[in-house]
Amino acid sequence: MRGPRTTALRLALVGALVGALGGGPAAAEAPGPGLVERSRLEVQPGVARAIKQVSIDNPLGDVRVEGYDGTSILIETRKQAPDEATLERLHVSLVPDPDGTVRISTSATGGREVRPVGRGQVRIDLLIRAPRDARIDASVGTGTLEVKDLDAGGELDSASGPIRVQNVAGMLVTHSLSGATSITQAFGSVDAESVSSDVSLDTIGGDRLIASVSKGKIAGRRVRSRNVELTTTDGPIVLEAETMLRGRLVISTLRGDIDVRVHQKGALVVRARGVKVNLGPAMASTATEPGGWTRAHRGVLPGGAVASMIELRSRHGNVQFAIVE
Repeated sequence: MRGPRTTALRLALVGALVGALGGGPAAAEAPGPGLVERSRLEVQPGVARAIKQVSIDNPLGDVRVEGYDGTSILIETRKQAPDEATLERLHVSLVPDPDGTVRISTSATGGREVRPVGRGQVRIDLLIRAPRDARIDASVGTGTLEVKDLDAGGELDSASGPIRVQNVAGMLVTHSLSGATSITQAFGSVDAESVSSDVSLDTIGGDRLIASVSKGKIAGRRVRSRNVELTTTDGPIVLEAETMLRGRLVISTLRGDIDVRVHQKGALVVRARGVKVNLGPAMASTATEPGGWTRAHRGVLPGGAVASMIELRSRHGNVQFAIVE
């Protein structure tokens, strides 16, 4: 068996298409059978237009995107395959558009005469350093998708691999089928959606935070978004947040418990409904409303002011609420 090797970058141009075959490690290299090929490529911005968007589609491995203060895109690729013939079938393609978008995709070519290879025997990992102000749109299959230190947001998609975001500004949207989502230090609007995995939120600020999970847990802390909507069908929701002036927080689950703790800023009104509701001793004037709702308030409103609104509802679970001093 041959050990790891490094080959020169090979480019194939068809019009604006650039095919870069090779790879650089997106993470610490794991030992395994077969051949490894690495390469690096720098994509310069156009003469008249900077790189403003990077679109990545990698169903064959991991993607890690890091923002930096340069103007070029630096790409390291790492390809792994059981033999030379299979390694030659792994491709990374780049398409720079005149509008400032760079598209990166991976594929494994083949045909009727090519010996089939299991998906687990081949992979392409990408480590990409992009201008900090570039928007990132990226998708993976089973690989890990990581994005950090960027200022223009983006849209991230995963089938079963985890999504990890750190220190990102702008509008961020994530979609996952069964891979866990972790978002830390997001400063802007966030919309995180998952079908059957957990969503973890830490240090989130901006005008809006929306997170929804069909089957799984939503856990948030240090949340300071003005408008928050967290929803699960089958799973608990745990949140530690700071109420914002004129803010709105809606927590809803069908089959799950709710545990919310808030750092109060200004007056607030809480409405809650569940199998068992506990709004804590800090709330005043607790009353029962039609439909099984419990209502309470805290703080005094000056003339013309609008209280922060908190709504908590669980059809088949318990609701716990507390003020954190």
